[in-house]
Amino acid sequence: MSGESPEKDLNSAGSIRFGDFVYAVETGELLDETGHPVHLRHQSSEVLAFLVDRMGETVSKDDLFDNVWARKAVTDDSLSQCIADIRRALNDADHKIVQTIPKKGYRLVPTSSSGEVPPTAWLSKVARMGGPRIAVFGLIAAVALVFVAFWGLGREQHASSEDLPLPSKPSIAVLAFEDLSVGPDANYLSDAIAEGIIVDLSRYSELFVIARNSSFSFRDSTTDVSKISRALGVRYLLEGSQQKSGSQLRVTVQLIDAIEGRSLWSHVYNSDLGDVFAMQDEIVQRTVATVAQRVINFEGQKAIRSDEAKLTALLLHWKARQHLFSFTPEGNEKARLSNLAAIEADPTQPYGYVGLTFVHINRYRWGWTDEDLIVELDAARRYARKAVQVAPEYYDAHTAMAYMHIQEGELGKSVARFRKALDLNPNDTSAMAALAEALTYGGRAEEAEDLMLRVVRLDPLHQDWIKWNLAWVQWHTRNCDDALETMNGMSEIPPMAYRVLAIIQMCRGNKDEARKAVEQLISFDPEYSLQDVLHNYEGKYVIDADLERVLNDLREAGLPE
Repeated sequence: MSGESPEKDLNSAGSIRFGDFVYAVETGELLDETGHPVHLRHQSSEVLAFLVDRMGETVSKDDLFDNVWARKAVTDDSLSQCIADIRRALNDADHKIVQTIPKKGYRLVPTSSSGEVPPTAWLSKVARMGGPRIAVFGLIAAVALVFVAFWGLGREQHASSEDLPLPSKPSIAVLAFEDLSVGPDANYLSDAIAEGIIVDLSRYSELFVIARNSSFSFRDSTTDVSKISRALGVRYLLEGSQQKSGSQLRVTVQLIDAIEGRSLWSHVYNSDLGDVFAMQDEIVQRTVATVAQRVINFEGQKAIRSDEAKLTALLLHWKARQHLFSFTPEGNEKARLSNLAAIEADPTQPYGYVGLTFVHINRYRWGWTDEDLIVELDAARRYARKAVQVAPEYYDAHTAMAYMHIQEGELGKSVARFRKALDLNPNDTSAMAALAEALTYGGRAEEAEDLMLRVVRLDPLHQDWIKWNLAWVQWHTRNCDDALETMNGMSEIPPMAYRVLAIIQMCRGNKDEARKAVEQLISFDPEYSLQDVLHNYEGKYVIDADLERVLNDLREAGLPE
């Protein structure tokens, strides 16, 4: 006997299928449908390999820290980034492949297998139980599959005549928070927190938010979340609880997809009651920023996989956002087409015009076009004006116009317009991050860094472009060690972001690493040069020395003239 378990022997050969992807067990590579390796950061690959080795089992965070990081001091965020990286590589937006088991860990569930590897590791355990047990297990599995099929195909038709249909917008209800404290003031503070979240979520015109009276009517109810969602006609529920102990308060919040019956996000806030109003505002702002972006991003990922003919203008716009954030010419073109479809679906809505503003700005800034660059800038300006004209009270329309002003070198107008967007929606972290860019060009990098750190605090589940922006700002403040750590926190560095990585490495004195970053940039665009950088920043920097520092660092790192 070799001493290895039968399960380990089974996992030593063959391949495992995850949707359109295949994991080659022998080489430890994740392959796409064409057989090409899918890029994963080293640590993410290690996490995936460990989950594959224990496929079908619930693997705790401690197990992953002990085996992947070898007990090195790392934060939960490092693991979260790896899990997000794996899910992104597998197109697992629904978390059906890499499942989160609340308070326990993660479980990897493949779709099918080939070679010698069974569909899941737990099947090999069942096989060792013996024939009768397999028969019973097979019957249970068959019943489960029938149930899943019925639920998946029929959930749109299962509602009773009293159930409300889902609105066209992503819909959410904030339930009354459960107060686990005792005393005469029970429920008052929890109601204030929940009501504050309702008010601030309502600022997002993309969301359909149930009013307080209806959502609070389920207080002390034992009704399950699926019934509440049907009664209110919403997909998402935010529930929470609070408990006071002396001068300390613990507030727990959880975002639930009631249709799928799973938790999308949860967080625990521990605060001092010394300044109760500041504490309340902090919890409300951080929760709203996270929940709103979580729902928006989740809906956008679903939209990519949906039938365009059935999407509203808003969902088409969100689909475009997901493509836009790939920061590639191909993604930008897909975003352009989706936003044009959004306008065609409903030209009275601002969403497509907002999206096209950013599409044409990308074409202007990065040269992703066959048109004259001035034509692209004019197109961006035209769409930004149309967005504000169609929806003067829509915060994102003003963000688009503000970003347009940055390209024109009108920093004063840009900052004022960003302030307008944030007046309309104080929790819009995307507007805050873009404002930080304008402040940096204006020679106010320290102020911009403080603002970016606030963005990260308000939106802990922020997208990678936020890290890119923060690292760029940190380079300007010469906080380059933190800038490198920020860049390394990205699940995948977009091609154009290697430009920022190069100047960060130069700032840290790592010329060899800076040259490698420039090589990555040139491999993506062989004709990219300092002239392209100059075009990208021309007329934006108030302090000439800041622009010269960028150009000199990239020149030393090997970017051609």
